[in-house]
Amino acid sequence: MPQTNTISYLQAQSKDGSDPGLPPPPPPSEKITIGDQFLHTISEPVIAAFCAGGVAGAVSRTVVSPLERLKILFQVQSAGRDAYKLSVGKALAQMWREEGWRGFMRGNGTNCIRIVPYSAVQFGSYNFYKRHFFERHPGDSLTPLSRLTCGGIAGITSVTFTYPLDIVRTRLSIQSASFAELGERPKKLPGMWQTLIAMYKSEGGIRALYRGIVPTVAGVAPYVCGLG
Repeated sequence: MPQTNTISYLQAQSKDGSDPGLPPPPPPSEKITIGDQFLHTISEPVIAAFCAGGVAGAVSRTVVSPLERLKILFQVQSAGRDAYKLSVGKALAQMWREEGWRGFMRGNGTNCIRIVPYSAVQFGSYNFYKRHFFERHPGDSLTPLSRLTCGGIAGITSVTFTYPLDIVRTRLSIQSASFAELGERPKKLPGMWQTLIAMYKSEGGIRALYRGIVPTVAGVAPYVCGLG
């Protein structure tokens, strides 16, 4: 190649050294990492509400676990069954003396296992129903009737998914209490799965696990409608 042609060729080259006779190289594509995909997924409104509701439910139930168990013990008292017919402070002190910190947390593991999917399904299903069935366009505000209906359906959905664990949590809360008819407490109390299986086998199958669901649903639906 003559010298003049060589100089002209070099001058014609672009500043980054690419050959002007060839198409420009494609821009470097950004690599999407697994972490980026995960953050994008959990930032979706329904999934974010699902996760936030589960974590918030577990934390709140753990904080108030002693009071939750004491509430159940108060509710099952009747004539001749008054072991916990005390003030709240004295009843909590009795629970501590008899069972220690385990008594305060009795049934809380099951309650957290229940409340995580319960809160998650409640928040997630509410947002799902709202976005896909009740909003006329994204960001649309619901009427009071639409909010009531959407919240009611979300409440029914969450209760239906988790009600068996609610019954098991109640059983676990009672079985170590100092009620006379329970007799002497065994050294090793049955856990969540043992109680669940025993109820299913000896108390009527799936019906036993959903005993009392109708009044529960009737009470939950109006409460959940306030989420909107």
